[in-house]
Formats: sequence, C-alpha cells, structure tokens
Amino acid sequence: MSSDTVTGGVEATRGGSDAVAVAENGGKCILETRGVRKSFGGVVAVENVSIRVPQGRIVGLIGPNGAGKSTLLSILAGAQVPDAGSVWFLGEEISRQNPVKRARKGLTRTFQLSGDLPRLTVLENLLLAAPDQRGEHLWAALAGKRVWKRQEEALVIRARALLNRFDLRKHEDAYVSELSGGQRRLVEIMRSLMANPRLLLLDEPFAGVNPSLSRRIESHLIDLRADGLTMVLVEHELGVVERCCDPVVVMAMGRVIAEGTMGDVRTRGEVLDAYLAG
Repeated sequence: MSSDTVTGGVEATRGGSDAVAVAENGGKCILETRGVRKSFGGVVAVENVSIRVPQGRIVGLIGPNGAGKSTLLSILAGAQVPDAGSVWFLGEEISRQNPVKRARKGLTRTFQLSGDLPRLTVLENLLLAAPDQRGEHLWAALAGKRVWKRQEEALVIRARALLNRFDLRKHEDAYVSELSGGQRRLVEIMRSLMANPRLLLLDEPFAGVNPSLSRRIESHLIDLRADGLTMVLVEHELGVVERCCDPVVVMAMGRVIAEGTMGDVRTRGEVLDAYLAG
C-alpha cells in the first residue's frame, strides 16, 4: 500500500471527495466528527464529540471502561447512527451511510471479537474479504470461469503478499480455528486490508494477545502507517498507545476530556481523575 492511495479531507469540503481540510497541526484531515451524540434508552453513551483524524497518522482513542470509545467507533464505522451531529469522511458527510457504503469509500474496521470464518482456511478468509468480486454476480457465474478467473488470480496474489508481509504464509491452508488468538488478530487486520482501506478503525487488536505477538502486531501497524494508511486505534494498553499513536484522544463518560500526545495527556489531572474513578 502506498501513501498516494490515502487521500481525503473534511472541514468545509462539500465540494467533493478529493477536497482537503487542514488539521490543527497543519496536516490534512481524512475524518471528522462534529458534535456527535448517541444515547441508548436515556443513557447517553457519546455526548458532543468532535474529533479530527489527521491523514497518515494513528490516532489513539483511550479512556476508562464505559467511556464511550466503542460506541464512537461504531458510529464512525456506520454500525450506529448518531442522534445528533455529523460524521465526515473524505470531504463527504456519511452520518447515515451504512458500513457497506463506507467500506466501499475506504473506511473499514476490525472488531474486539474476530470476524473471521473459523472453518475456512486463512487464504479463503482473505479472499472472501475482497470487495466487488465478479464471481459473486449471477451473470458472471453463468458466463463461466473465463469472466472472473483473472480477477481471482490477482486476488490470490494480493492475499499471499499480505500473508508474506505478516509472516503467516505457511498458515495459508490452515483453518483459522487452528490459529492462536494473536494470529487470528493478524488475520482480522489482513482481511480489512484486502478491502484497500484509506482509514482503518481498530477495536482493541491487542486484547488477549501474548507479549511477543503483541509486539509483532504493533510493528505491523507502524509499518502500515509508514505506507500512508490512517488508523484510529481503541486500546487499553497505554504503552502501545504511547509507542504508536499521535495524537491521542481521551474519553470519559461519553465526552472528550483531553487531546494531545500520550506524554501530554497522561499528566493532566482530568485524565488521572477519570481513570481513578473508572
């Protein structure tokens, strides 16, 4: 993945998907929320959240349990529709677009619980994640293999390139159910990459992963950032956040209470109070 595949903007960008906004740090923004609010049965999960995601960065989203992080991530991905406020991606408001439409625009996510198919092989899982496959259409199936064979061969090459990159090529014919928890996290990330994302939302990819494999995942994320991929990372392990993320957004009780580098936010009284209270 090259950095020139990652483009976009927000703020005052109603003119089209190639419009660009300027973040506070002078870089380009790829995603923005404006005053987003979400409640469930009278319980407010997210309240007046406005954040900006600079292009080509890993933005950390942290906070104590119940802070609203996963709800906000679901709103960004399209699994939840905000009650108020708006979400902007690549210069377009996407507040009410479903996850499929967002994924086609380049906004994809991983989950706390892996979304892989355990009784399929690793390679099959990756191939199924690729969008717009000709063989999935009735007319192509009726027309025969000649219509979709070339695309399938190209997808296999892409999938194997990812397996090589993530050091899982030797497991391509193994069932996903045979892999360790950390390896399944890697498969989840690779599945998302098969969709050619411009922005990847990561929901606790280090949860339950042993330390050695955790460092491998961390290294892969840093390499992806170097390639130009933008990410939003929800994570409880603050050491990972400090090494990977800049900026960091801290949430508590549904609100953003601090933003900045990890070194900055971890010294703020309101952040310390939120974690102690949580």
